[in-house]
Amino acid sequence: MSQSAPPSWLRQAERSNNAILKLMVWISLTLGRGISRIVLFGIALYFVLFSPKARRASRKYLHRALGRWAEWSDGFRHVLYFSSTVHDRIYLLNDRFDLFDIEIFGAEALHASLDQQPGVLLIGAHLGSFEVLRAAGRGKAGLKIAMLMYEENARKINSALEAINPAATEDIIALGKLDSMLEARDKLDQGYLVGMLADRALGNDVTVDHDFLGEAAPFRLALSAWRPCCAARCFS
Repeated sequence: MSQSAPPSWLRQAERSNNAILKLMVWISLTLGRGISRIVLFGIALYFVLFSPKARRASRKYLHRALGRWAEWSDGFRHVLYFSSTVHDRIYLLNDRFDLFDIEIFGAEALHASLDQQPGVLLIGAHLGSFEVLRAAGRGKAGLKIAMLMYEENARKINSALEAINPAATEDIIALGKLDSMLEARDKLDQGYLVGMLADRALGNDVTVDHDFLGEAAPFRLALSAWRPCCAARCFS
């Protein structure tokens, strides 16, 4: 076991521009998904060409995941697939659920918990999409979802959500404030699903090293006993 080093993800600035994001939202919602996907290829190409740090990280990961030297085309597809998941959020956050085939697994356990108390705390990882879960809740079961995020991340996310759909910003609860837990409690009392992603370390978490893609990687121990009860899968 070891104490993890201060995380770089808290210090790293995200490369985004709200004016361009708003333009992409307009193109996506006005001209349709087909045309906006063409624009997305250009955006992915831009990041591959002008974001060397991300390109190096992508190539390092792909080399280990693929078991071979990662070509330029591999890196482009990597960025494009990531961009596509972000692009999907434009539609999910604007209630365009008709563009997706969404399947829910384990909903019985979730609804059983909601029958016993007004709200439920959901703990997840950077795998899948809370936007899909939000879409499933709003579109099918009438559930309301709020997300707990670290304050700086919440500010960035709120700014992006404001550009995509201003109504979505109310579902973000910033961690690190005096009333964060009180706000989360109030949301739970109001029947919300309150979600948080717990797979990122803050720098003082107890971790244990395990082999991951051929190298040792630190995994947090705090939530090692947690098992997921509900999952959402989306096909676009």
